Amino acid sequence: MKNIFSFLTIFLLSLSLVYQSPSTVDAANGSERVKGDNRYETAIAISKKGWPNGLETSEKAVVLARADNPADALASASLAGVKDAPILLTSTNSLPSSVHNELKRLGAEKVYALGGTNAISNGVISDLKVKGYSVERVSGKNRFETASAINEEAGTNNNSEAILVNGLTVADALSASSNSAINEVPIYLSTKDKIPASLPSNIDKVTIYGGTGVVSPSIETSLKQKGITVERISGKNRYTTNIQAAKELNTSSDDFILVRGTSVSKSTEDYPDAVAASGLANKLGMDIVLSHPTSTILETKEYLSTVDGKAVILGGTNAISQKVVTNLLTIGDMKVHFIYVGQGDSTLIQTPNGKNILIDAGKRSAGDDVICYLEDHGVESLDMVVATHPDADHIGGLIDVMNEFPVKQVIDSGKSHTSQTYMDYLNLVDQKDIPFDVPEVGSYLNVDPLVDIQVLNNGDGYSDNNNASVALKVSYGENDYLLTGDAAAEAEMNMVQNFDLQSEVYKVGHHGSDSSSTQVFLDEVSPDFAVISAGIDNQYGHPDSEVINRLKRAGVSDYMIWELNGEDVVFTNKGDSSLSASSSPSACGTDEPTPEPDPEPDPEPTTGKLDITNLDLDAETVKIKNIDNRDISMDGWRLVSVDGNQTFNFPSDYTLKEGASVTVTSGRSSYENRPSVLQWSRAYLWDNNGDTARLYDPQGGLIDEFKR
Repeated sequence: MKNIFSFLTIFLLSLSLVYQSPSTVDAANGSERVKGDNRYETAIAISKKGWPNGLETSEKAVVLARADNPADALASASLAGVKDAPILLTSTNSLPSSVHNELKRLGAEKVYALGGTNAISNGVISDLKVKGYSVERVSGKNRFETASAINEEAGTNNNSEAILVNGLTVADALSASSNSAINEVPIYLSTKDKIPASLPSNIDKVTIYGGTGVVSPSIETSLKQKGITVERISGKNRYTTNIQAAKELNTSSDDFILVRGTSVSKSTEDYPDAVAASGLANKLGMDIVLSHPTSTILETKEYLSTVDGKAVILGGTNAISQKVVTNLLTIGDMKVHFIYVGQGDSTLIQTPNGKNILIDAGKRSAGDDVICYLEDHGVESLDMVVATHPDADHIGGLIDVMNEFPVKQVIDSGKSHTSQTYMDYLNLVDQKDIPFDVPEVGSYLNVDPLVDIQVLNNGDGYSDNNNASVALKVSYGENDYLLTGDAAAEAEMNMVQNFDLQSEVYKVGHHGSDSSSTQVFLDEVSPDFAVISAGIDNQYGHPDSEVINRLKRAGVSDYMIWELNGEDVVFTNKGDSSLSASSSPSACGTDEPTPEPDPEPDPEPTTGKLDITNLDLDAETVKIKNIDNRDISMDGWRLVSVDGNQTFNFPSDYTLKEGASVTVTSGRSSYENRPSVLQWSRAYLWDNNGDTARLYDPQGGLIDEFKR
């Protein structure tokens, strides 16, 4: 790779925000990340987000909690709600100077210090009093009694409803804290099998957050025996419990707070950024949504896809990685366009985050059509270009495309070729200094974090161009697309042995040639849709009828087999199980218009008999002999380099005499000396590792073939 290509997703923060602190950074879809350099600074950033102009209540209160133990802070949600107070953090033995500065900015007058002296020392209390604050310690002899004391201080102990969570685990308390703060419902703590601090006698309804593994059925039974109505909000894990809690809570905002839902410590329960969330949830009227720090929870993503709001993400990328944030918050359509380019391939992928990936662009003459198509679909630049292999019907059009659009990265099979088209393609990549990479098999291409693009095949170990095709499995949501270029049976078998190939959409390999799409391969793919890209009435007979039969045996219905036939086909995936397809006539035309059939075709071909007598790959020469009993006009005749996919059109004024031979030359030593020698090109057109010469008459019939 000539340059290291790094993908940076940049999202713009809404200009309508009333306050922007230096610790607020862009996240996704107008969402924002609120963070500081440590847990104390993050709590301060949260305070600035919720109270940009300082405290507005007459009491001007702040809740202060121990930074390294979340139990007291989480139980304080109703106190923060009643007092309209932010939650700030302190160490046990000293108040950070930045916290004191935030108290001054807020205009705080009252501080509620949570927990006993083991949580917040008398020294911190004295320091606050010396600085002029009224301080009240709210504590009990353990976390369970401290929770009860907090509810008494808030006055929420007089409510008829209460929340019960396990006080030794934290995640469910996080899920409950929005409800507690916004609706001023007290939180009481329990162990799995016992409620250590008695509930007030006035409570007649308890909502338990968490499954029976954290709050046992025996507690539920005991409460019911006392005449208390019990509801339980739970799921199969903390994330699904959290989703159920969010669905139950009717908040005033569609926006939500995203917090890390796992401890930062393996040995203790420690949630440094999330513990300050409940005060902000009350202030902004938002749900609290839990996220894994490094993995995208599918249930959470599905839930957020139904939420028409933005996120306030608490903490830096160590709390929740940017990839997870992007995966969770960016919900959009992915469109996969199969562009008609005649006998060739071209595929455009438009990702949910607006990235554009172009895979091949047909032969050179199709370049303008592909440019037209890209422009019609809003493409202004290409984030990635994939050249599956060096055959001209795949890379030819890329030359014009790369001259027209800025390209950020080129992915290549690594298979070289001697053709002039391939040389022009490589020279252009070099001239424009486009990062160029041959990816490893099994690796993933990094374009859009919402989309997985795995490399299933490249040119390693193959002498044949087709088998060397870059093959990709593209996955978004619950749908997969398999794109294999011209990969033939050998490459297909390697993919079967090494990868899960099941895909909803399969772009049929090698234009529907019977050299690809073997039955064992198709049975593994098991596609719902098959797309065949081949020229109308092409001379190769693509797609082969046997391939169509194989597709049907693999379960693809007739109406699910899309032959482009002059049309473009687009698949739209919304990130879930839904997948829709549509087709329309190619608006940009093609170099291969639909031929007009002869009303009275001549049943007797009169083109003549020719024989390829020699193919010299090193010398770049082909010798052809007229074995007919007459002279033959070569107008309309074509000589094809199969592996190079290059075509020589004989001059319209050239006639090959009866019994005579002509040598067609190419390469730098090529020349023309009629009638015995014709010059094709000064480019090297034949593959020295093995190639096939085919001779076609003006009606497209294959007259002779010579392999080396």
